[in-house]
Amino acid sequence: MVLLIGAASFLGPPVLKKLLENNYYVNCLVRTDSDRSRLLDAARSAGKKITFSTGNLQSGDSIISAIKKAKSAVYMVDLKYTHLLETFLHTVKRTGLKRVVFISSTTVLIPLECMVKKQKIYSENLIKNSGLDYTILRPSMIYGCPDDTNFSKMIRFIKRKGFFITFGSGNNLIQPIYIEDVADSIVNVLDNKKTYQKIYNIAGKDPLKYNEMLDIVRNKLKKKFKVIKIPIKLSILLISIYSKIFKNPSLTPGQIERMAINKSYPYDKAREDFNFSPVSFEDGIEKLIKELEA
Repeated sequence: MVLLIGAASFLGPPVLKKLLENNYYVNCLVRTDSDRSRLLDAARSAGKKITFSTGNLQSGDSIISAIKKAKSAVYMVDLKYTHLLETFLHTVKRTGLKRVVFISSTTVLIPLECMVKKQKIYSENLIKNSGLDYTILRPSMIYGCPDDTNFSKMIRFIKRKGFFITFGSGNNLIQPIYIEDVADSIVNVLDNKKTYQKIYNIAGKDPLKYNEMLDIVRNKLKKKFKVIKIPIKLSILLISIYSKIFKNPSLTPGQIERMAINKSYPYDKAREDFNFSPVSFEDGIEKLIKELEA
């Protein structure tokens, strides 16, 4: 049985569906207040049944029963929450579970220092020293489902407003990954011993400039929209002021800085060890737009 940790996240349903389609028996670890509807929909779509265990990563005692039943686990909780990972790793030591696939992020590779990067690197080091048969997957920006916070949000904004705001020249490289390619990667490494104690970058088929990405979105939407470009230095200044006025701002100066960085990631190791072959952005965004229009 595979224990899916972080099952209620946006990544949970597509990963669950892929696991079920590959004949894995899955137990979803969720909080008592988690919405299970999308997981149940994914199970119905795959024509399979699933089980649920309730627990909270704040408490090892609440999750130990589910861990004891599992042959392997997929840990999809954001690794910036190091205290939750510490609870999980400490609890795992009280059980016989050895095989865990962890989802990290290419954020650890950016050439800027920031708190999120430090937290994720710290978490990765905890995993590497855990004694587990781990695999760490580092996806780039994930898109491809109606509730992702990247391109779904962008497309809805463009449809509603008829314009889009970018920060910087738009010549920086990005390499977003379609969500089903992440789910496929998890399934393909789960029982693959070649991937034990290894870390893999996974990203979209090819890097492209941010401006090129916008052109593809415009093409696939079949809708003209204006792009308003704000220089990076001015953007950082405006966001700094905004973040001082409003609590919990949706953007921070650090996020603006990261937007201007080239984000291009080779995935040769993933291709070699588990035949990673991602779709192009053109194909992925077309699938997403059709899903949003359905």
